[in-house]
Order: sequence, then C-alpha cells, then structure tokens
Amino acid sequence: KLQAIFGTSPAMDKLNSLEELLDRRTPIRAVEALHQSIVHTTSPARPLENTAVGLDASVFLKLASHPKRDDIVDYLDARLSGPLILPGQAIQEFWNNQLAAVSTLADGLKKKFDALRTEAEKLDSNFVVYADRMDHLLNEFSDEYGFAYDPATLRSMSTVLNVLERKAFVPFVPRVRFHEIAITRKRTKTPPGFKDDGDGDFYTWADFLLGLLEAREKGLRFDHAIVVTNDRKIDWSRDGTAHPILRAEITQLLGVTFELWTIDQLAKAVGGTNPALSKNPSDQ
Repeated sequence: KLQAIFGTSPAMDKLNSLEELLDRRTPIRAVEALHQSIVHTTSPARPLENTAVGLDASVFLKLASHPKRDDIVDYLDARLSGPLILPGQAIQEFWNNQLAAVSTLADGLKKKFDALRTEAEKLDSNFVVYADRMDHLLNEFSDEYGFAYDPATLRSMSTVLNVLERKAFVPFVPRVRFHEIAITRKRTKTPPGFKDDGDGDFYTWADFLLGLLEAREKGLRFDHAIVVTNDRKIDWSRDGTAHPILRAEITQLLGVTFELWTIDQLAKAVGGTNPALSKNPSDQ
C-alpha cells in the first residue's frame, strides 16, 4: 500500500526489474539468442571503451600474475570509460577458494610439481613418447595454474585491488529475496551455475546485472558487456560462446550485447589489437 501511495525508490525499481527477469515474469527472446549463438557469424569490431567489464573470482590471481598485467590494470584504471563491475559474490569466492588455495598449497604444490618434472626427465628413450606427453601436460598445467605456487602473485594483488577499490561497482543482490529464484533456476538447469553444487555462480551473475543497472543509473554509457572468467563449464559457455540464455537476459534487461572473455582476450584487446568483440550478427 505504501508503494502504491509513495511509489518505489530507484533501488527498488532496479531490484524489481532484475527479480522479474530472473524469475521469467519478464519474457526473454530465447529462440533469437539461440539462433545467434549457433550461427557464429563474425561482426565488425566495436570500441572497447563502449563496453562494461565484469571480473569473475577465477581471474583475480590470473590478472595479478599475467604477463600483460600492467597494461590491463592501466587500462581498467585510466582508460576504460565504461563501468568496471566486481560482483560481490566474486570477492567472497576469491577469499574462500582462490586465495585459500594459494596460501595453503603453494609450497607443497611447487615441490611436487618440480619433483614430477625431474622424474619425467629421467625416463629413457623407450618411454620418450610418454615423457613428451607428460612434459606437455606439465607445461599446460603450469600455464593454467602456475599462479598457485608463485610467491610474487599475492604481492601483485595489492596493485589490482587498489584499482578495484577506486573504480569498481561492487553490487550485492539481497540474498534472501533471490534465494527461491536461485533454487528454481538450478532445478531447471538455467545458467549459470547448474553444474555446481552451490548457488555462487547465480549470485555472481545477479550481482553483475545489478552492477550494470547501477552503472546505467549513474550515467555511464555502454552498449556491450563482457565478463572476464576462466570458467569453461557449459553452464557459462560452449567453445567460447556465452550461453544463449545469459545473452537473452542481459539484452532484455539492458538492451546491450554480451560475451564471455578469457584474461588473454582482455590482454589482447587492451594491447590495441582491436579484436572483434562479437561473433553474432545481432551484435552489429
């Protein structure tokens, strides 16, 4: 009754719009998004400056240890004109999972990794094919998870966090209010997060969308959005293409297009190579 008399606040309007979308009380154009995701037609590049950038917990440490870290941090700090979104859920998951892995496993993991490589190098010529394959796997593992035993990584995090403190929107949707929606979406295998036990990915997505709404309310302009993540499960993307339901939701809510990027794609973009930001004809 009070809402009917006095209206709703901007904050309530944002949450109402988000809740109605995630609960499907607001329809989405799912078939259109599916069609666009399957076609994979390359479209012209768009300026990264017109893009909102979101960071997932899985890229925090990768960003701190990336060879192009300084370029990326400088871009996010000084040159990104669109909003930088750090979902509140991502902060919690970084502390609970990523940071815990580094602080508790770093020394032991490095010793075991080095010992395994040493033993592999002892294999004689009869086992050379296995040694080569093992070396390849070890190199791949090092590229993907090497941050977990690099002592300099945590020191580098301070620079990254300073930028995030200054620049990032850090939204949290009300957890109790969205709890039933999270459960229903998981049971219906609605992305993201249906491949995980908990609801963390759902809240990461909901926080990200709320952050975009807050940025739009503050007057920041963007016509495209990306989430930088190392999560490769199909409840986020398939072969680098974002799940069509995610694309449909963000387009319905904000009228913008959407992609998932790796940290390497972001590094390439801020380095001035001007990669295409979309693969779908609707993104033109």
